[in-house]
This record gives sequence, structure tokens and C-alpha cells, in this order.
Amino acid sequence: MSTRRPGVCLLARDEILCRPDVAAAVDAVRRSSVELDIGTPASPEALKASIPRAIEEGASRIVVAGGDGTLNAAVDTLMGAELGREASLGLLPLGTANDFAKSAGIPSDDVAAALSLACTGEATRIDVGCVNGSYFVNAASLGFGAQVTATTPQDMKSLLGGAAYSIMGLVRAFRAEPHEGRLTLPDGETMEVRFLMMAVGNGRFAGGGFDVAPYASLTDGLLDIGWIAEAATESIGTVLDEMTDPADPQNEHILYRQAPGFKLQTIDPLHVTLDGEATTGSLFEFECFPQALSMALGADALTSKEPSS
Repeated sequence: MSTRRPGVCLLARDEILCRPDVAAAVDAVRRSSVELDIGTPASPEALKASIPRAIEEGASRIVVAGGDGTLNAAVDTLMGAELGREASLGLLPLGTANDFAKSAGIPSDDVAAALSLACTGEATRIDVGCVNGSYFVNAASLGFGAQVTATTPQDMKSLLGGAAYSIMGLVRAFRAEPHEGRLTLPDGETMEVRFLMMAVGNGRFAGGGFDVAPYASLTDGLLDIGWIAEAATESIGTVLDEMTDPADPQNEHILYRQAPGFKLQTIDPLHVTLDGEATTGSLFEFECFPQALSMALGADALTSKEPSS
């Protein structure tokens, strides 16, 4: 007689569940003695309402199917409702970029393996980032990159990912203006900054696979802050060289810090995306909540590089 492992709820839109590869993966998980319930929220708002209801009905793991925005909605709900210790989280990555999946070692090219990991993988407690009361688990981007993400059609957004040449080419093509502000770290260090774009990483990847925070770890209690300084458009070759080691203290154009939190005050309103979800503002208070959420991760998710001293 088999022992069933109850308490997994998969939340996915109807059109996702109708995909043959997803249907086959669901059948395989159920044959492996997992009691898998399914909810079909039709919108992000419905997804957010489904999560506390599923937990109340006995789910000890919530699995969401979709991209980084779907994951963001789930994380924001679990953290905002203080349910991060009531249920663990799994991800079936079916979005365009799947940046968190890459950071977390979750296969995005094998639906069956990803769903099996999401439903049955051992949960690890990971950090969650927060800015002005909104949570993110992967990365926030600020400035030009976020502005293009917010205003560019979906089929052009891949230009921001993967290739540093594309990013700097877009900066030039759009004649991006630098943003001015003051960055304050918890130890009291304050910097006047002029930057074209900034990334804040809990995970490593954003923008469709671009390694924006190469030294980030999901479990170190720190956020990784990297930015491209104003003069970078005049020295693209140097910028590309510095991207190989963004934490090198000798860098002129790429700057990098790690901190449990920080505050950024800008002179003008700034575009920001949190795990791909857009907002604007001029005062941002970032904080890392250590080990605030349990999540099923891939085997190599916790390996990270050490920054330069």
C-alpha cells in the first residue's frame, strides 16, 4: 500500500493546464503518490486570493505555473499575509524569461522535471527582498532598463537580456539620461550617485538571463546592488571588461555593493521593476528578510561566486 504525500496545490490558468506537456507532467506527479489539487485562477488577483484559501484547506505547498510576474504575485501574497511559514512554494516556470528559475536551478526546458521538483523537492528557506512594502524574490531593476521594460512591446524585451552590447547599444540609441540620487547603506556610508541603470539582486539573473548580480545568493541575508555610472556610454569597451568582475574596487563604471538593506533617494521619479512588475517613485527603502520563505530549489541553486575583496 503506497503512502500518499498530501497538501500540494497547483495554481495554473486553464490554457496552461490544457498543454499536453503540462497535462502529462500532472499525471506523472499524481502517479508518484502525491495528492495534487489544482486551482485555475484566471488573473493575478485571483491567484492572490487562491493562495490563502488553498492553505486554509490544508495545502502545505503552493505550486504556481507561469513566469517571474506570477511568482512575484505568489511571493507578495505569502509574505504580505504572513503565510511564509505556513506553506512552502514551488515554481513551474512557463514565462518568457524565467529569470528566477535560472537563479534557483529550476529547469525551464523540462516541464515534467520542473513540476516534479516543485511538488516533491525538499524546501529550502530563502531570503526575500522588499522595497517600500512590496516583496520580490529575484531582482529589482531601476532606471533605464526598467523604463524600457515598462514601455517596450513584449517581443522586443529580449533586447535587454543576455548581451551587454545590446544594453549599451540601447542606452545610446535612446540617448538615456543619467539619474541622480543618494544611496545610503546601513553602516552609514552615503554616496551621491549618477547612474544609467541599477539592479538589486536577491537572485542573480534578470532581463532574460543577464547576470546582473553575479555574486548574489538566495540565502546570505544580503541584497546585491550593482549600477552603471553616468559616463559608461563613452567607454563601452571598459564597461564590458568591468562586467567580468563588477565587484572589483578598481572599476570606474560598474559599481557593486552587498548589504542587508539600503535607501535610495532620487531627484526625479524613477522607473522600477520588481521581478518584472513595474512601478515608479523617488524614495526606495530596500530590505532583505533572511530565510523568510521556504521554496523547492534545484540542486545547484545555492552555489555562488565570491566577490573581489
